[in-house]
Amino acid sequence: MDKDLYQILGVSKGASDEEIKKAYRKMAQKYHPDRNNNDKQAEEKFKEINNAYEILSDKQKRNQYDQFGGTNFQNGANFGGGFDGRGFDFSSFGNNFSDIFETFFGGSSNTRGRRNRKTRGNDIEANIKISFTEAAFGSNKDIQITKADICDRCKGSGSEPGSKIVNCPECHGTGEIRTIQNTFLGQIASSRICPRCAGEGKIPEQRCKECNGNTRIRKSEKISIKIPAGIDNNSTIKLNGKGEAGIKGGEYGDLYLHIEIEPHHEFSRRNYDVYSEKHIDVLQAILGDQIEINTLYGDVKLIIPSGTQSNKSFKLKNKGIQHFRSNDTGDHYVKIVVDIPNKINKKEQTLYEELAKEKGMNIDPQKKSGWF
Repeated sequence: MDKDLYQILGVSKGASDEEIKKAYRKMAQKYHPDRNNNDKQAEEKFKEINNAYEILSDKQKRNQYDQFGGTNFQNGANFGGGFDGRGFDFSSFGNNFSDIFETFFGGSSNTRGRRNRKTRGNDIEANIKISFTEAAFGSNKDIQITKADICDRCKGSGSEPGSKIVNCPECHGTGEIRTIQNTFLGQIASSRICPRCAGEGKIPEQRCKECNGNTRIRKSEKISIKIPAGIDNNSTIKLNGKGEAGIKGGEYGDLYLHIEIEPHHEFSRRNYDVYSEKHIDVLQAILGDQIEINTLYGDVKLIIPSGTQSNKSFKLKNKGIQHFRSNDTGDHYVKIVVDIPNKINKKEQTLYEELAKEKGMNIDPQKKSGWF
């Protein structure tokens, strides 16, 4: 019985495009050949996953699959009509209708077009944590990543050094397997890519001992990264050509670096502005004062006017973070918090009572436990 494509990807029939894509990426990573060397079951599972995604990610193909059902769709669905209404089963003619068209119109361009095709390497992702100040001013960081890269032993040929490259005995150097089938239309020839040489027509006489002929191996690499000044949390840096190596000389993929900024013990950030708090005594708020404020650029003087209320904010112009793509700089906002003393001595108590009388306030002082 044909497997249900939705079950292969582990999603429901009503799954959204994003859910299908997410499920595919998760399963493709799990069963990728690079992570399952010489595991035939994983290889078959990987092919099955790719086939399911190819159909379900295409709106038209998915609609047709939902209508006709069964994985025979991927080989050409059983269409009704014609010849007493029983329909034609083209599933035996290969993976697509091009095999039939090749027979009638000549050539096998689809199969040959896959031979020697360079394949771009996969993109990869990595996460990196940086400090608040590193994000503000930029920095240079080194990270260690593991990825599929060109095998050093065979230099990407897949052949053991000194071993010859010979014609594939399965396809005799053609890169394709051709078959003749008897049908109601007569004899029809079809072709498919040779599974042994993957359409190359050539294979190593002896496979590379390091990569087993896969041309790539898993490698750990240290990469130096320049973190630009002003970068924000959850930003992504793209490093061209720092992903996985391509196949058959294909170009390298890219590396996407996701930035996480660690919290600062004193500062917070909103876009390019910096925020902090400064606690002052009630007398400083009443009388006014000149105080020092810590900023990203060091201490600066701030004048506190007399009568400053708690939670009043002051702006320190151009003391914030430099803009990511310009020379502009944000500001630093300081919120003043006026501290009411929890404990005063007898002299202070007397002075506060005299001040209250001076202002004509009839206060009944309440002795707090722990005062004096």
